Amino acid sequence: METLDNWYRREVYSWRTGAAVGWTLLLQPCVLAMYFIFCTLDIFHPLSWIAGSFSMLFSAHYIFVLVVLTVVSGVLGILMSSSYTVIPDIPLTRLHELVQLLLPSCLLQCLMYLVSGVVTAWVCTSCIGERYSSLIIKSNDNDREVYYLNEYHLFLVVYGMYSGVLYNITMFLHQNNLIQFPVLEQAKFFQVRSRLYTELLKSLSYSFWHTMYFYPFYWMFGHIPKDIVIQHSSVLSSEIALNSVWGLFDVSLLYQTFLCGVFLYFTWTVSSVLYKIYNTEHYAFPVEDVFDDQKNKCLVDALSCNTNSLLQCLGFYDLCHLSRKCGVRRSVVFSLSQPGGHPHNWNKLYSACVAEVNALNQKVQEANWRVFASVPVRQASGEKNLPSTPAERTTATLSYRGTTNVTDGNPSLPVDKPSSNVQTFKDLTLVYLKKKPVFSYFLSELPDSKSRKLFATCQVQVWAVEALSNFATASYTDDKYGVVQRSLPEIVTAIVNLQENVEKHFKLATATSRRNQRDLGHYDTQLGYLLQTTLKSSMYKIVNTFGKHILSLNLSPECVRKLRLFMDYKE
Repeated sequence: METLDNWYRREVYSWRTGAAVGWTLLLQPCVLAMYFIFCTLDIFHPLSWIAGSFSMLFSAHYIFVLVVLTVVSGVLGILMSSSYTVIPDIPLTRLHELVQLLLPSCLLQCLMYLVSGVVTAWVCTSCIGERYSSLIIKSNDNDREVYYLNEYHLFLVVYGMYSGVLYNITMFLHQNNLIQFPVLEQAKFFQVRSRLYTELLKSLSYSFWHTMYFYPFYWMFGHIPKDIVIQHSSVLSSEIALNSVWGLFDVSLLYQTFLCGVFLYFTWTVSSVLYKIYNTEHYAFPVEDVFDDQKNKCLVDALSCNTNSLLQCLGFYDLCHLSRKCGVRRSVVFSLSQPGGHPHNWNKLYSACVAEVNALNQKVQEANWRVFASVPVRQASGEKNLPSTPAERTTATLSYRGTTNVTDGNPSLPVDKPSSNVQTFKDLTLVYLKKKPVFSYFLSELPDSKSRKLFATCQVQVWAVEALSNFATASYTDDKYGVVQRSLPEIVTAIVNLQENVEKHFKLATATSRRNQRDLGHYDTQLGYLLQTTLKSSMYKIVNTFGKHILSLNLSPECVRKLRLFMDYKE
C-alpha cells in the first residue's frame, strides 16, 4: 500500500511545485520586456526609444534570449525546490552560522545561483547596446585587425556571478528559504498581487546596496577575471581599465549594473514567493476513510506524519481551518461510529493534538529548569548554605526533582562528581578559547538562541491549541453526544500547563538575556509570542463559553486557580 508521504509528493506536491514553476516562466516575458525597456531608456529621444523597444521585443534575438532565460529559471526553480523547509535552523553561535554556509548542500545551491547569475547577465548584455553586447571588440589598427577585451561586458558578467553568490548567502542568513503559512487565508491571486510590489521594493534595495558593495570589490579584485580572459585568448587589454577610480566613475555602467541586479533579484524572489504561496495553500484532507483509496490518507494520518514536516503542517492547518469554519466537516468529528457508537474520529484527532501540546510542554519545562539552574544567585549576609554557582544550582535543582543518585543512609550508591573535575580536554579548550576576544566572538552563544530554537517549530502547536479550543467552544452547541466535553478536563489541563510554562519561560529569558529589536524581527521569535497569545486567547474563549460551569470539571487545584484568574480577567 502506498504511503501517505509518497502519495502527497506524487498527487499534491509535484503539481503545486510545477504550477509555481510554470507561472514563474509565464511571468518571465513580462519581466524581461520591462527590463529591456528600461535598459534602452533615452529621455532625449522618447519616440525613437519607444519604437526601438517595440521592434526589439518582436525580434528573433529577443525570442532567443527569452528561451534561454526561461530554461535557466525553470531548471533553477525545480532544483531549488528541495532547499525550502518549514523548520528553521537556528544557529547557537556565530561559528555554527558560518559552518552552515560551508555545508555541501549550501555550496551546491550557491553554485546553482552563480551559474544562473552568469548566464542571465551574459544573455542580457547582448540586448542592451553595442557597448555591452560582446566580450571581444574588433578594431582596425593600421589596416590590421586587432581584438580588444570589452571590460564593460566582463564587468556585468562578473556582477551576475557576484549577485548569485550574495543572494544565496543572504537567503540562508535571513532564512528566506523558510516556508511561512499566511496569517489570513487569501486566494493565490491576491497573495501574489500583494507580494509583487513588496518584492520589487526589496529587489531595488538589494540591488542598490549590493551594487555599492560590488564596486570596491571589483576595484580590488577586478584584475583577476580580466587577466584570466587575456591569458587564455589572443586579445589585448582595453584602453580604459574599470578596476580604477576613473574607470568605475561611469554613470551609464552604474545604471546598467543596477538594473541587472534588480532583474536578477526580482526573478529569483518571484520564483520563491510563488513556490511558498502554492505549497502553503489549504488542502482539505478527508476526516474519515469512507472509500478504500482514502486509507492512510486521512487527516489523522497527516497529523501523525513525522517524515514530511510540510505535510504535517498542512494537516494541522486543515484541522484549524476545520474547527473554525467548516461546520459540515466538524459534524463528522462529533459523530459516532456505527455500529458501536464510539467517537473514533474525535479520539484520533484529540490524541494527536494533545500529544503535540504535551510534548512542547515537556520541552519548555525542561528548558525552564536549565535556565533556572544557570542563573547565579547573590547570597545575602548570613546565608552560607545557599548554592550560588550554576553547577551547585543544577545539583540542587536535580535533587529537588528527585533525579540525582544521592540517597540518605546508603553511601554505596554512586555519587555524581562536580562537573569541573570531569571536564574533557575539548571543554577545557573551548573555555580557554572563549576567553580570547577574537574566538569569543565566534564561540559565544547568540542572544536568545536557545529560546528561539525551542519555539522554532511551535507553529504546529499553535494550530493544535487553536483547534482544541475551537472544538471545545463549538461543542457547547453542536456536540449532541458529548463527545468533546468528555475530554474537556484533559484539554483545559494541557492548555493551562503549557500556558503557565511558556509564561515562566519568557520571564526567565527576559531576566537572563537582553532582547533587542533585531532579535524580535526573527520569524521564530515571533512564533513564541504567537504561541503565548494563542494560549491566552484560547483559554479566554473556553472560559467565556462555559462560564462558571467549567470549575465543576475534575481539575487539579492549581488548574482551578488559573481558571479563576481567567474568569476574573486577571491573566
